[in-house]
Parts: sequence; structure tokens; C-alpha cells
Amino acid sequence: MNNIVDEINFDNLLKCLEELDRQREYAYKESRQILICFPRIFVLLHEEKYEEVKDLLKQLETKIKKLKSEINLRWQKYLFPAQIEYVEAYTYLCVLQEARVPSEQEIDVGVDAYLLGLLDCIGELRRAVYDYINQKNYNKANFCFNSMKIIFEKIFPLSYFDNVIPGLRHKVDLARKLIEETYVDLTKINIFKV
Repeated sequence: MNNIVDEINFDNLLKCLEELDRQREYAYKESRQILICFPRIFVLLHEEKYEEVKDLLKQLETKIKKLKSEINLRWQKYLFPAQIEYVEAYTYLCVLQEARVPSEQEIDVGVDAYLLGLLDCIGELRRAVYDYINQKNYNKANFCFNSMKIIFEKIFPLSYFDNVIPGLRHKVDLARKLIEETYVDLTKINIFKV
């Protein structure tokens, strides 16, 4: 027997691949549209324009949930950075407005986006520490520093799950460094005696 029966349906394979590529392009494009909103949100947060931020975050929450429900699981990776940014911004807002760190259930993202977003929030809080120092608002600077430590202390014991959440250990190490450097700076200006 020299010949085999060719049952490969090229047209069907092409159609399936074109559809997957269309979904990939859509997921990538929509995720990028969400991501480009976050630099503006962080500027508004540091300007303490919280009501405007709340409105923008509500819109982005709707877009993220809609996109998550529309795209194939394989393309969720394109949405992941937007979810991390969302957690970072939402947490920063909650810390400064309500003196609390929101739960994973409240934010409604996966544990990986939640943890990585919280760790990124430590960097934003550090920036706030220095902003408040420049404004001579030492109580608020101290509050932001303590918030950094609280977030870090809750996540640090989970850092060995780097094999489950790639990059977790690196972000934990970076957060530790930011906290240590901020502590040194705050000690130099005697903020803890205020």
C-alpha cells in the first residue's frame, strides 16, 4: 500500500486558525485600550482627584469583565496586565480614601493578578510617601509607609509560590527593597518622631 487516505480538511483548519487569530487580535487590541488608561488614572490619583478616578475605574471594570467573558481562555494572557494595573489602582484608591486594602473577591480577579497588583501598589504608595513629605504632611506619609508594610507582610509568606505565579518572588524582593529604602529615607528626616 503506497497511498494513504487524505482526510485533512484544509479549508476547515484554515477557517479555525483564522478565527483564533481574529480572537487573538481582538483580545490584544481591547486589552491595550484598557491598559493605556492607567497612566492617566495614576496621575489623577496622585492629584487626589478621587471621584474622577472612581468613574474611570468603574468603566474599566466593566470593560475588563466584558472582555474576559468574550475571549477564549488561551487569550486571557493579554488581559492579565490590565487586571494587574486595575488591582494596583483600585487598591491605591481604597488605601488613600478608605484606609483599607480590598479583598480579592471584591476586586474579582484571579489570585495571580491580585497579588502582583498589590505588590505594584507598594511602589505607588512609596511615591505617595515622598509626595506627602514634600507637602510636609508627615502623618499621611507615615500612613502610606505603614500601608506599604502591611501589604508586604501579608504577601511575603506567599513568595515561595513563584512556580505557580511567575514573577511573584521578584516582585516581593523588589517590594522589600522599596520598603527598606523608604524606611532609611524616613529615618533620615525623623518622620517617626512627628
